[in-house]
Amino acid sequence: MKRVLTLLMGLMLGQGLSITTGVIGRDPRFLLSKPSQVQIDSLRREAHNGNTQAQMAMVEYFQLIQLQPDSARFYLKLAVQAGQPEAQYLLGLMFLRGVEGPKRPAEGLRLLEEAARKGYILAMRVLYEVLEPPDSVSPLSVQVLPYDARRAFRWALQAAELGDLPSMLKVAQYYMKGKGTSRNDSLAHTWLLQAAEKGYLPAQTHLAEWYAYKELKPDRARHWAEKILAHPHAPAEDQVRARVALYYADLLPTWLPWFRHWILGTLAFQK
Repeated sequence: MKRVLTLLMGLMLGQGLSITTGVIGRDPRFLLSKPSQVQIDSLRREAHNGNTQAQMAMVEYFQLIQLQPDSARFYLKLAVQAGQPEAQYLLGLMFLRGVEGPKRPAEGLRLLEEAARKGYILAMRVLYEVLEPPDSVSPLSVQVLPYDARRAFRWALQAAELGDLPSMLKVAQYYMKGKGTSRNDSLAHTWLLQAAEKGYLPAQTHLAEWYAYKELKPDRARHWAEKILAHPHAPAEDQVRARVALYYADLLPTWLPWFRHWILGTLAFQK
């Protein structure tokens, strides 16, 4: 949304116009005001001439200022016809959830997949979220599309390979559970570590727990738990989980990792 607002402002400023001359509300930090009719007419002409930036600016105008979802959807469809991936994502989301428009899950899926094939990360995230079968039945969960674990995994993997940190964690979880793919702890650890090293806090939390509970490596568990606790903006849930992992790591005897390694090596030799 911020990017589209920036584009809207850029279009105005390019014509010597500005939408930042007024203030909505009393907070001077919020500078967006209703554009003049001259500005809107200019954007409308550009939009109808095929300018996708102007089309998306009109979408924002009708969504945020005029509160006219039908008009917003009209310009969104123009941008979709031009193949704009953000527009495909937004309209697909509308159709998928029936928000500010008719509910058409199949059409929503098609648009989201079109955007995802163009590398639009947010579309990939929505796809694997709605296609992933739940671990347990919840009265709060609403099934929108037929579940397809393999398809969900493929979209998560594609987003992860493009460098999306939440998707890296999701792929690691799929490998941990054997969901949509074969269970593979080695690959799960690889994706977890990659996301954690890039500073993604949820991945660091999972990695601290991995070393504390799964691999019984207190030094590594302590390293990642302390990293989370030292972060000034770590969410409360991550802080609590990190403290538990740290407490557990401090209780582990120093010889336990060696003993575990010896046991596993013995079992492997007997096989």
